[in-house]
Amino acid sequence: MKIEQIRQVLSIYQSGSINKAAQNLFLSQPYISNSLKSLERELQQKIFIRSYNGIQLTEFGKIFIQNAQGLLKYADQIEYAAKDFSAAQIPLLFSVSVSYLLFAQVVFRDLMERYENSAVNFRYNQTSVSEILMDVYDRSVELGLISIPTIDKRKWLAKMEIDDIIYEPIYSSKPAAMFSVHHQVERDQKEISIKELHEFPLTIIAEKFPILDVVNKKMRTVMGAKTLIEVNDRTTAHEFIQNKNAYACVVNCTPAYKNVPFFSYAQVLPIKDAPFDFEIGWVYRKDTYHSALAVEFMQKIESLFLDEKENNEKHKGKKLDNDR
Repeated sequence: MKIEQIRQVLSIYQSGSINKAAQNLFLSQPYISNSLKSLERELQQKIFIRSYNGIQLTEFGKIFIQNAQGLLKYADQIEYAAKDFSAAQIPLLFSVSVSYLLFAQVVFRDLMERYENSAVNFRYNQTSVSEILMDVYDRSVELGLISIPTIDKRKWLAKMEIDDIIYEPIYSSKPAAMFSVHHQVERDQKEISIKELHEFPLTIIAEKFPILDVVNKKMRTVMGAKTLIEVNDRTTAHEFIQNKNAYACVVNCTPAYKNVPFFSYAQVLPIKDAPFDFEIGWVYRKDTYHSALAVEFMQKIESLFLDEKENNEKHKGKKLDNDR
């Protein structure tokens, strides 16, 4: 089985036709047909059922496609990495746009220090979710990392799909309230309720995309905030948090900060009765091949949440056992 054959099968599946796949791959239809037959003989399994109405996946074909997509992704990354290293005389570029997540900034800095003697151009843009999606869409960056509430998730996912942007969630939690360490909330609290937050101003980062602006406004309604402070950057938001007794509704990234320092002037309390979650996830264009540096960055970020993910899976498993 060759990578070329896997690409051909995926093209047949995506286009729904051997003839269209041949056109997309700039190959002849007989060549694609013979290659498919050769692969099916090698595997001793049929991948497609052919008829006058087109093609359909067999049960084995469904398994093949599911595994082939992941395999091809890694194969493409290896090929892309090889191109990076073969062009060593040309500075590599790694560019990423990220929500206001301090742990991501720390990981990026560590990556720069590791490759400080290599020919690499680094770019780190810290901005709103709308700006991140625009950066990804126009290819200003290779990769985006967003933090976003799940309010109206179906709608903002549809917006990404229209723009050919892939979203891969990597972590989810109930939201938390971030305050100054000098905030007047009761000391030694382990969590806080929405009702307790009503009297405090809510600080949010302004969003340019209408659907994301609606998400912000709905979050204010859900949180019952009497006062809304809308700003354009984290520095201004933190200034209000420190000096105006305000708070920000954020993803509860406790696992990521076990080995990474958090803001010395801030504290985070989980919101115990919030009716929505916060998610962290990757965004990139559908036809993006991640560079070796991007893959390393992604792996390091995801490793910060690995223990928490494993614990959650164990907890789910125990719950299922208890429910039986």
